[in-house]
Order: sequence, then structure tokens, then C-alpha cells
Amino acid sequence: GALVIEVVLPTYNGAAYLAEQVASIHQQTLRPQRLLVRDDGSSDGTQALLAELQQNYGAWFHLLPSEKNLGCSANVNRLLEATEAPYVALADQDDVWLPHKLEASLALLQQVERRHGIEQPLLVHSDLTLIDVDGHALGCTYLQRQRLDPLRTSPEHLLFTNVVTGCTVLLNRALLNQALPIPAEALMHDWWLALVASHLGQITFLSDPTVLYRQHGANVLGAQGLGLSYWVQRAKKLLADPSAGGHTRAAIRQADCFEQRYGQQLSALPALLQLPRRRRWLALLKLSGQQRPSKHGPLRTLGLYGLLAWLPR
Repeated sequence: GALVIEVVLPTYNGAAYLAEQVASIHQQTLRPQRLLVRDDGSSDGTQALLAELQQNYGAWFHLLPSEKNLGCSANVNRLLEATEAPYVALADQDDVWLPHKLEASLALLQQVERRHGIEQPLLVHSDLTLIDVDGHALGCTYLQRQRLDPLRTSPEHLLFTNVVTGCTVLLNRALLNQALPIPAEALMHDWWLALVASHLGQITFLSDPTVLYRQHGANVLGAQGLGLSYWVQRAKKLLADPSAGGHTRAAIRQADCFEQRYGQQLSALPALLQLPRRRRWLALLKLSGQQRPSKHGPLRTLGLYGLLAWLPR
């Protein structure tokens, strides 16, 4: 059969850069069969722009009804559930895709499929080139800036640090069949897809950046780097509300949800947190090296251990 790729694009108050992103998807060396778009209740003229784009591109540009605001991950879930293609890519509203993105990703994904079979849930992702508001390169990639290692994709590693950026992802139907619906407990849709692919299939990294990732004031999750200010912010948040345990607590909730759905334990940690604080350190130290949680780099790992010892139950 024909190789069919569909691209999903969630929008929300994204009028500024949307037309450029849609053009970069339409101009792919391997053009997707359809672009599925759903707006999540924008108030900035995005909806008028989408209507205009739909006129320009015709049936290729498939607009889903947007009756209510769902939030980011649920919007992506709605889009993914509407796709029918054997391969699906995710796009963000303010990036620009490099022309070979889909072609290079598909070549790699099919290589992995030939090795593991199409029944295996598979995901391909890449790095991103950081650009400023006007589209000028900032001279580094996202993974360099965040000091993340893209090859650390075992379930234990992904539990606390997601290295898979949604807008670079191409996935196969087998992964969608396993991963959908994305639960409300998922921290981000790309994180959930990565966990499912890591545990039940394969994650493969394409070393060339395929996306120009725009850094601007309104980014939901930009590349903020790991300087002192990052750690000060993290500490402030935690002191303001220790019970939240912020990100770490949410990541553990996500792991719990994963375990309930797939009957597979991602990590010994959710169970550890049920223990009184004094006993947690001992339990942590008793874990084998394989089971012991770690993050990217000693500073982040140390921060994690401090947090685990300190979080209220």
C-alpha cells in the first residue's frame, strides 16, 4: 500500500507563526497525506487564520471541530484519535520544519520496523535547532542547551526526565494502538508516548535536528537551560508548597497510572514514597544500581534524592 503519513497540529493562540509552520509541513520532501488541526479555543485570531488556511490548502488541511477547551495533552489526544494513517507525526504551532524531516524520520522508522516488525510500538525523535523570535539560529541545539542525553530512553531513565520532544516525533500505528487514550495523569503527551514506546517497543534517535524550535516569551515549555536561576526557581516552588513536590510528584503519579494500565512497574519509587521519610533513604540505598533512579548529571540526581527523602507521603 501507499506510505501514508498524517501530521497532527494542536493550536492555541498561535496566530503569529502558524502560517509559516503549515507551509513548512506542506513543503516537506515527503508531503504528508493530511494535516489534522484542532484549535483549543483561541482568542487571538488563530481561528480566522485557520479558516483562511483551510481555504488555501483545501482537503489536505483537515480542521477538527473545537467545541471546547480541552488543554494541551487532551487536545493532542483528540487529534491522534482522529488519525487513520499507519504513521503519524506531531507538530507544534510555532516551529518550522526542515524540508527533509518526514523523509528522514520515516526512513529510520522503517529500518527499525524491518528489524523488529510492524507489530512493535515504535517512535523516532530528533534534536531541535534553537531559533529566536525572528527565526535566527541561536547557535545550539535543544538537547545541548538542556544538557540531556537522547540515548537515555530506558523506562527507568524516562520516569523522571523526558528526552523526547513531541514536535520531532514520528510514530507508528502499533504505538498509537497501545498508548491511546493519553490519560489525564500524563505530564505531557510526548512523555506518555515515550514511556509506552520505551516499555513496550523501541525509541530511536535521529541525530540530525529536524525542527527549528522557536524561543519566545509565550513558550509553554522553552529551553531554559540549567543555570543557577533554574535551580533557584525549582527550590522556591518547592519551599512554597512542599507537599506538591512539583514535577517529581507528578512524574510519580504518571508512573502509577502507567503501572495500573499496563500492569508493568516502571520503577520502585512510587512504592518507596509510601514509606515514612526515615526509611526511604535506607530503601533507596538497598536498590540495585539498575533500579536506582537517576537523572541527567549528578546535580539533578542529587536534587532528586534530596526531594525523595524530604517529600511528605
